[in-house]
Amino acid sequence: MTTDLKLAITKIGDLLLHNKITKDKDGNTYTDINLMIPNYQRPYKWTAKNVIQLLDDIIDAKNENKETYRVGTLILHHDKDSKYSIVDGQQRTITFALLLKALGVDSISFLEQPLASNPYNTRNVPNNFRTLERRADNIVDKRDKEELRDYIENNCELIVVITKDISEAFQFFDSQNAR
Repeated sequence: MTTDLKLAITKIGDLLLHNKITKDKDGNTYTDINLMIPNYQRPYKWTAKNVIQLLDDIIDAKNENKETYRVGTLILHHDKDSKYSIVDGQQRTITFALLLKALGVDSISFLEQPLASNPYNTRNVPNNFRTLERRADNIVDKRDKEELRDYIENNCELIVVITKDISEAFQFFDSQNAR
């Protein structure tokens, strides 16, 4: 088996607002990243507690002047149709998209795709959006809200693993989550 893993880093804003991966180890940018949530993906189970914890962690990192705040790993399967299916990192990616929307981003193409109809998705996506929207609305200073959005877009980063081999993607996922 030949390994075709590509490692990269992406800023949240590049991924969700510009559909690109910021750079790989050679400094190359990947464009036209069409993120997909495949049918085999588990439901969106994050609750208000999870999204508030993520937001609080981001605010703490911003207040501590952390230049870069790494928020985890995103494992993608790049298929023959040039789609990038999320193998791992769906919960976090959906939450970041909801957070940016709550902070005033008008259009996030990732959020326009249909999610599987199940009780978790049906309940948690709108509940978490409302929770984040309330928290965003509590930031009364417009400049503070803009600075938080800018920090999320430009300072929060994901480590990205891309592979064209779906079994390799699952193997990497298993090794990541076994620890």
